[in-house]
Amino acid sequence: MADVDLAYAEEWKFDHGIMVPLHFLLPEGDVPIIPVNINCQGPPLTPLARAYAFGRALRKACDAAVERIALIGTGGISHWPATPDSGKINEAWDREFLDRWLVNDRAALTGYTDQETWRDAGQGGFEIRTFIAVAGAAEGCTGELYCYAPIPIFAVGCTVARMSLRSL
Repeated sequence: MADVDLAYAEEWKFDHGIMVPLHFLLPEGDVPIIPVNINCQGPPLTPLARAYAFGRALRKACDAAVERIALIGTGGISHWPATPDSGKINEAWDREFLDRWLVNDRAALTGYTDQETWRDAGQGGFEIRTFIAVAGAAEGCTGELYCYAPIPIFAVGCTVARMSLRSL
């Protein structure tokens, strides 16, 4: 709470960005979940540096807990949902972003402007904030890309990657 500004909701319905990954990661639903949402939709958008700082704050909180905790960042990279460009994917932009994420290059990750992201990755590209928060939580670590595939029928490139503080 000392490092970032937070808000709290008593009631929140999970959307596809939470439920689809949880369906595959925890099909039994037998693990406690603490959902965290970062504004990736509309102004005022969370500044990228603040998303990274939020990840660092989450790391502090996780390190203070006795339980083993996993952070899951969900969302798209480039995509244009609910627009005439729906289904468009900028694979080159996605791969450049993933390259930056995999080496956890804080300056490069937080160096995007919203105008550049809007132009090159669509309004769905604002969801990189979740990836950036995970990078902040795993500061000092690098990632591993398991797969990336642009899937126009899903209107987004699908990615599975991991950044780990210790081996699983």
